[in-house]
Amino acid sequence: MKKIIVVAVFLLIGDVFAADVSWMYVQNRRYENGRNINRLAFGLIDEKGHILTDGGSVANIKLYAPGGKQVKLKKYRFDSDEEIFGLYDAIQSQWHYSSDWQFDSWFRANFSEPLVPGTYRLKVTTIDGKTAQGSCNVSSIAELPIISAQSFKFYPDAFGNVIWKWDLPDNLGYLVFNHPTEARAAIDVYKNKKSVAYFFVKIPTHMSYVFIPKRVVRKITARGDQFGLKVQLETGDKNSRTYSNTVSIEDMTAILPQPIEVK
Repeated sequence: MKKIIVVAVFLLIGDVFAADVSWMYVQNRRYENGRNINRLAFGLIDEKGHILTDGGSVANIKLYAPGGKQVKLKKYRFDSDEEIFGLYDAIQSQWHYSSDWQFDSWFRANFSEPLVPGTYRLKVTTIDGKTAQGSCNVSSIAELPIISAQSFKFYPDAFGNVIWKWDLPDNLGYLVFNHPTEARAAIDVYKNKKSVAYFFVKIPTHMSYVFIPKRVVRKITARGDQFGLKVQLETGDKNSRTYSNTVSIEDMTAILPQPIEVK
């Protein structure tokens, strides 16, 4: 999950190293299955710029809404994965993908209280009592459309590359007219039913097509035995995001549409 750095604050983790909050956001998420949540997410790096591999040094996190009221967070979690990612350069009309798997980690916590415009403040407390604070701004919540997983078409070409397409909602142009947005096609990689890796590629919102080169297909296939396909839309300020359902396949050369398992 590569993200734009929003805010940086200083934090001491035990007696070993200092760390920064490298990014954070609060966000509304809506899903094709009807789920609707608000989420806090943030990442930590050490003084050498290394991403944390363990969340055990964090004892507590608190989030304060505009006006100072503490948000009632549900239990927070530390997550990590290895990723390959890409993007489409609309100016040069070219696909770009990272060459190797890269480690990433983050903290997350959901909450039920509605998002309100203004500045949210984050307070992180470590096991040795040190604290740090960060902030991010919520401007507005956009009613983004949701891409339907039922429209996915996923198939290999004659050269071993993979083509992935989906249908765009008719009202997409109207709904994102006043909001900078982007789309992300993602694949959760599982091995023996355990999440082990993550692939994603960023594309323009109105581009309902992804090209995954053969070399990347091979890297994904080598990591797992089950693959979850999903597409999300997100505003540029990260305040709003929508998710399709997830389509589960066991073969990266599988051809969709066919009877599909949707989560």
